[in-house]
Amino acid sequence: MPPATSSELTELEQELGQSLPSDLRLLLGYFNGGKLPIAELLPAGVGPGTIGGATKAYAQHVGRDFLDPEILLPFAKTDEDSLLAFDRSAGPIADTWPIVDYHPETGYHRLVYRTFDGFCRHAVAEWCSEDFGKPFTLDVYLRKGKRHIEAEPDVAAAHAALAHAERRAGLVDRAIASYLTAGRCTPPESWCDYEALKLAVLVNDRDSAIEAGSRLVQPGPAERWSRRETTPGRVAEALGILGRRANAATAVLRLLERLRASAGDEIPVVDGVITALTKGEPIPTRPVSETPVVPPSPERQVYAQRLTDAYVTGVLRDEHMLFQPGLAPLRDAGWFGELLRIRRDF
Repeated sequence: MPPATSSELTELEQELGQSLPSDLRLLLGYFNGGKLPIAELLPAGVGPGTIGGATKAYAQHVGRDFLDPEILLPFAKTDEDSLLAFDRSAGPIADTWPIVDYHPETGYHRLVYRTFDGFCRHAVAEWCSEDFGKPFTLDVYLRKGKRHIEAEPDVAAAHAALAHAERRAGLVDRAIASYLTAGRCTPPESWCDYEALKLAVLVNDRDSAIEAGSRLVQPGPAERWSRRETTPGRVAEALGILGRRANAATAVLRLLERLRASAGDEIPVVDGVITALTKGEPIPTRPVSETPVVPPSPERQVYAQRLTDAYVTGVLRDEHMLFQPGLAPLRDAGWFGELLRIRRDF
């Protein structure tokens, strides 16, 4: 779109009651909105579909005053209908605001760029890549994740996206490492530790599972478990399986004792795992579904193919492999660890 005029930019800043970040103001002075490789830049303005309009809509959605100087300042829209926005609560000066992704349906905010410069460098990297304009494939997905990390190496969302791609590509060991990196970042992607834990247990990666578990058992309020996208009981069951399979009972028991502090209603589940691990008994796990996710077969090859097909199509998930009691023999034999190494193209 044509450049924004000085009067348009000034009108927007007066409407917001605050200056725009100077880099965004500069960019809007070149083109006032348009399609970028990583998002659609909103134009300067105060009506629907503009930066001012999006800010007002966000304020209304979260029940805050539009003129609150610390609410998000949206400036772009992603293909997933989420907003990229400056977090005005994170710094006193516009040019120090980080960028978060906000999805109206979930209400979830997550840091995606430390700086607007990182956002721009990522966009330029996409424009200049050999993938620009080509159909979306798994290999393109992998390279996109790597380019985001090159632009913003200490942002958890970038490592989480790469982990997803590596997981689909069957690169399970790399996926575990990427999930763990996302869990180490500040702020972390809290749910990534549970993803790392599940995969690490299934491939019998003791050290990675212990690292993920050590963060998951940290005491905290109930809402933290919502961000982790799991429960204390499921973490306990996964750790218990690790303790039996990887000769890690002592380390796991220490983690389980810490987990009890925030287990709440699931303390009996944690205690059941502790008892089983202490006595050397099979780890009790609660089924994910009441019926088998894959119809069993007396013929081994037929059943293996059914499981493989179910995994490739997304019907057989990590939780089934770990927690479904009927699948425990295959889990303990390490068969699912090999299944995770299958490439699943789109």
